[in-house]
Amino acid sequence: MNVLVIYSHPNPASFNSAILGVVKDELARRDVSVKVKDLYAMNWNPVLSNFDLEQMAAGMVPDDIAREQEDVSWADLLIFISPVWWYSVTAIMKGYIERVMSLGFAYEETDQGARGLMQGKRALFITTLGADEQTARETGMIDALRISLINGFGKYCGFDEVVFRGYYAVPLVSDEERKKMLENVRLVVTSMIS
Repeated sequence: MNVLVIYSHPNPASFNSAILGVVKDELARRDVSVKVKDLYAMNWNPVLSNFDLEQMAAGMVPDDIAREQEDVSWADLLIFISPVWWYSVTAIMKGYIERVMSLGFAYEETDQGARGLMQGKRALFITTLGADEQTARETGMIDALRISLINGFGKYCGFDEVVFRGYYAVPLVSDEERKKMLENVRLVVTSMIS
């Protein structure tokens, strides 16, 4: 199995970084090939520009997008790791999705509407939230994330399966609780590669 990990947090001491460490450790213990993309370390340009659109309309793909699309094509499983800011993944993660998962690559337009082209692939979104779970539910945050990530991304692009995991109140809980969260991350990753 080929696994592509797409990570977005600017602080190497963050809990998201700890999650990335657990994901990498668990994948290293398995018979899988792994590539990791740290979007901040890559200085990824998240802006879908008019130049990008013109290039794609002319049948050409800008080099930075083409490299990422090659890795997405290679992968059987994509693991996205991001904090939730303003009811969504980070801007750099959203920009990665917008630029890489483009028309003609991740989906196509047909007479019956959009048809996803990512069949045979699965995706896992691991997110962290400052809000507790009850607040995230009551405010619609979880619904917004699920609609955006599972329907708007996963189903639209034709992924066979999209799993969402949110870890809540991360800055507020005890170290013991965060350790439990990391153990849950390990279990979720294991279930996705088994």
